[in-house]
Amino acid sequence: MIRENKPTWAEVPQAAKDALERIVAGPIADATIAWGGYGPSATFILHLADGRKFFCKGTPPGFTEMGTSAFHTELSYYRSIPELAEFGPRFHGDTHHEDWYLLVLDYVERAFEVPPWTPHAFRGAIAMLVRFHARWPIKARDLLPVAEEQAGFMGLYRGESGWKALANPRQREAFLGLFSDPVGAARWLDAHIDELVALEAGAASLGGPRSWIHHDVRSDNLLFRAADAPILIDFPFLAYGPTLMDVVFFLSSVTGEGGPLPGEGLRLYEQVSGHRFDRRDLAITVATVAGFFAARGATGPPRTAAPALGAKAAIIPEPQLADRRDGDRPSSDR
Repeated sequence: MIRENKPTWAEVPQAAKDALERIVAGPIADATIAWGGYGPSATFILHLADGRKFFCKGTPPGFTEMGTSAFHTELSYYRSIPELAEFGPRFHGDTHHEDWYLLVLDYVERAFEVPPWTPHAFRGAIAMLVRFHARWPIKARDLLPVAEEQAGFMGLYRGESGWKALANPRQREAFLGLFSDPVGAARWLDAHIDELVALEAGAASLGGPRSWIHHDVRSDNLLFRAADAPILIDFPFLAYGPTLMDVVFFLSSVTGEGGPLPGEGLRLYEQVSGHRFDRRDLAITVATVAGFFAARGATGPPRTAAPALGAKAAIIPEPQLADRRDGDRPSSDR
């Protein structure tokens, strides 16, 4: 198995290790690399002499600019919004030495692997997401960026990097190259591209409930302590914005992993939350999320599924999409 090129515990400066021991209030007997993720970040499970465990993550020297920025953003949220511990691991402190920056969280054992998505896991994740959106601290509105203005998501909410991007001949060619029938895909794209671009242009003015939103809810950012009790991890993209964006991103990822169709999850979220989303807001959000993946699809492995608007067909059927099939599902590969 190929693993990411993560730093070892031996590379961490002794001064940083001493500071970590002060944070966890005890000697660290051992530290093992916590594998997983998409980059060469420093991630360790700290094993203390008294049997306690903690999770430590951070940025080593030479880490990517994007990764370093995300780390410091998340660190600022852990410091200023302790209420995150209601939904994720508790923050214990942080330290830096030279070019090493490290923070310490509770260690949470991943007791159940998801996927595969079981009915219990799916219902538990939906219930957690509803609670997360409902129980946000009022101060978060002042401490967090507004989602529509957040630098990393300007393209998402302003319709700049989704379906509109496929007007570029190179990106269009790369997108069509994902399909076993690129000629048929081109016909589909030409028939719907204007509608999709118009829909995603409305993402900056979505209605419905607003709260803190995670922006990256998916299985690898959920830790299941029990079959139906996940906690949420990784908060660098936290913002104040429309909860519907979280819901649609999450549901498309579940379907991409072989779980229930988005329509089923949407009904369950609405049932648990007591809120019914506006049909137009749904159309805008699903088109925006589908465009996000469509514009980036060529960076992943080739796929033969139908175009990503399958998510829209699954949630809000429209006459012009009536001839599409249940197999037309989006992929959440990123």
